[in-house]
This record gives sequence, structure tokens and C-alpha cells, in this order.
Amino acid sequence: MDATALALLIEEIAPTVAGARVGDAWTDESTGALVLALAGTGRRALTISADPPGVIFVSPASPGRRSSEGALERELRGATIVELAPGPRPSSARVVFSRTDDIGETATRALAVELGRRPGLSLVGAGAGAGAAQAGAATAGEPPSSHATPDAAGPPTVHWRRDPQGRLHVKLSVGRPTAPCDGSREFPSFNDAAAHVYAEFARPIALERRRRRLAKRVRIELDRKLRAVEKVQAEIAESARAGEYRRHGQLLLARKDAVRKGDPVARVLDYDNATVVEIPLNPALSPAQNAEVLFRRAKRAERRAAKAPARLSQLAPEAERAGALLAEVERADEAALASIEARLAPPPREAAPRTADGERARFRTYTVTGGWQVLVGKSNRDNDALTHKVARPGDLWFHARQAAGSHVVLRKAGTGREPDRAAILEAAAIAAYHSKAGRSGRVAVCYTEARHVRKPRGAAPGLAVVSREKVVMVRPRLPEE
Repeated sequence: MDATALALLIEEIAPTVAGARVGDAWTDESTGALVLALAGTGRRALTISADPPGVIFVSPASPGRRSSEGALERELRGATIVELAPGPRPSSARVVFSRTDDIGETATRALAVELGRRPGLSLVGAGAGAGAAQAGAATAGEPPSSHATPDAAGPPTVHWRRDPQGRLHVKLSVGRPTAPCDGSREFPSFNDAAAHVYAEFARPIALERRRRRLAKRVRIELDRKLRAVEKVQAEIAESARAGEYRRHGQLLLARKDAVRKGDPVARVLDYDNATVVEIPLNPALSPAQNAEVLFRRAKRAERRAAKAPARLSQLAPEAERAGALLAEVERADEAALASIEARLAPPPREAAPRTADGERARFRTYTVTGGWQVLVGKSNRDNDALTHKVARPGDLWFHARQAAGSHVVLRKAGTGREPDRAAILEAAAIAAYHSKAGRSGRVAVCYTEARHVRKPRGAAPGLAVVSREKVVMVRPRLPEE
């Protein structure tokens, strides 16, 4: 939309929306347009489509397909529109609105609408309204846009064209189009023209954007598959030279007296003592070392010769399927595109299992002699959680001495019993097993009640200071061993 058409459009619809309360607000999932249902206007709505084609218009409220609600919708819902005015740049607008809180305080903010090359919506401070916003833009070195209606107006006209790449471009302007186009249509009002642009072109353009984004993903995967196919084909071609590499290596050893270190190419007689064979060399290596390189290349080529055909038979169909999928994406309608997106979506992540008491299963769990439960941290952060949040003061805490490892807790608090020596030694063995000393024959493990373990202020995750500790020597092992 050009600046003149936008100014005339805002001037036309501003009286309709000024003073209206936003009864509801949502974002249309298909187009990304923001819809503000205006209370007290006969079920009308102000629709703001920042993405191409960028338009603002008033029409009967239609819920459409709502996207998930965000902060912007919550902020606008229940507010009163104070003013709709042109913004500080030619292709921008401002919707100033106010909200009164529960104690009677009124706050005024503005929704900045950018319809230019970088379209988007953002909440900004309203200042003193649109006039203040333009004054601020002027002080920042940006000339304010004019609010005056141009003398040479002409009818509102929508014209459209497709570029050589097939992309659709739509523009709402004043009067006849000055550039070649595929079609155009005049309207009695700018609001009708903007509503037509949105109804006819917003979804096709949004669909094109979705197609391009998805096609880019598929094209990246297709290129990856094609590069893999080319690599395997090159390996198959290389594998055909395995015999040549081995023969050159053997010949190089047989004629090594005729080859000098530092030569880039060895020219030696073949076994018939008549044919000259040229063998490329690494000048930094001796003839024997170059022969060894050739033997290794021969072995590698033979290994690839055994594996490459099977790999190629797997990759080639995958590349074909990716190519067919790309063609499918480029011609897909909205329903087909949604189906393809669902097929390509990553599988949902499974929720972390929970223990009986509702804790997230971040810890390994063992049972030692006497039925005592032993918990083991899996990471430094889980060690912190186990020691300082899960463990109760009377639980026994274990850690390998002078070796990094997991925090281990034997849970006894609340049982009214004390674990016997066998249970303590088994818990200590678990701590030794889950430490850097886990492969040693005997490991020193300290233990104490969790009340005597603290974390220094500002310390890294997993670091703890222990007091009143006891030490036992154990062999690293798990209870089931």
C-alpha cells in the first residue's frame, strides 16, 4: 500500500474506530492478521494485516482460525481506542488506546503498525498521541508523514501481478496503476478496497510464504541426500582402483632403488621391463612409506566397494522421495500443505516419567540390603537438586573422595530405622561406581548425614562442602552385580 492510499484509508475509517472499546482480540492463524472486535459497533472489527499484503480495514467481525493467544492480544482486550492515525513513516500507522485499571488509573499506549519492507506490530509508549509520535520522529531525523488529503486523489484501486518467480504482489493505490500489472479493480471506498485485498489475497500470499518456508526445508534435505549420493558414487569409482593402488605399491617396493625421496612422481619400469609406469608420490615420504600409503588406499577402496552399493541403494530412493516431496510442496494447496507439515513435524517429546511421590525421574534408583532406596544424580544440576532439595536432613549422603562423581543419597529420614553396615557399604560402592574412580580396584568414599552438606554461595552446580564425614573403602559395584 502506498503512503497516499494509507493516509486516505486511515482518514476514512478513523471516525468509526475512535472511542470504541476492544471487546475481544485475536490473531488469525491463516494470515497472521490481528483482529480487534469493537464493542458497540454492531459486531464490527478492526483488522490489521502487517504482513503482505499490508492493510487496515473495518469489517464484520469473523472469528476465523484463532492462533494461540499472546501478550499483545491480552493487552488490547478491554482497552478503548483513542485514535487511529498515520505513523512517523510513510508506510506506518498508530493505534492509540487507553486502559483503566481497577483503582481508576488510566494508562495510554500505542500499537505501532509497520506495513513497509519490515512489516510488524509492536506496543510502544503513546506519549501525547499521534502528534507527539510524529514530533519524536522528527527529532530523530525522520520526516513525519503528512495527514493532509492529496488534491489529485482518484478512485481507490487494487492491482496485482506475478513476478517471474511466480510470487504474487498486490498493491492498493490511488488512481490507475503506473506499472504493468496482471489485473486491477476500482472500489467506491478505501475501506472496501482494503477489505477486498485481505479477503482475496491475504490467504494466497500467506500460503505462498508457507510453501516457500517448507520448500526451503525440503530443499536442504534434498541437497544433503544428493551430496551423499555423489559421495557414495565417488567411493564406488574409487573402489574400482583398488587393484591399481595395490599393484603400484608392490611395483614401488620392487623398484625402490630407482626412486628418490622428494620426487613428486616415480617413473619406473613395469614387470615386463619395457613399459614405464608413473606413480604419484608424497615427496615428504620415502618409497617404502609411499608404498604403505598405496596399500592403505587399496584396503580402504576394497572396504568401500563392499559397503557402497548397499548404501547407494538406500540413499538413491531417499533422494528421489525428497525430490518428489519438493514438487508436492510447490503445488500444494492449504489442506495438502498442512498434511505435509504434520508429516514433517518432529515427534512429540515424551513427558519425563515421574516417581510415586511426583518427583521428576532425574535420578538413578537402586535398592540395597534391607530394602533401602538409594538415589544417584545424573548431572551436576541433578546432583544439586538431589542434595539440597530432595534429600532430607537425616538421609545419608555419599561421594567418592578426591574424585569427581555423582551425589548419592540413601533415604532413611522418616523411617525410624537405621541402615546396617551392609546397606551403607553397598551405597558407598554405588557412589564409587558412579565416579571417575569407577574403574579402580578400591575407592575411598565419604558419607555423612545430608544436614552436614552445604553449597557455598555462588558455587558451580554439583559443588558441595561436607563436614562430620566418615570414610569407607569399597570396590565400585552396583547392587545387582
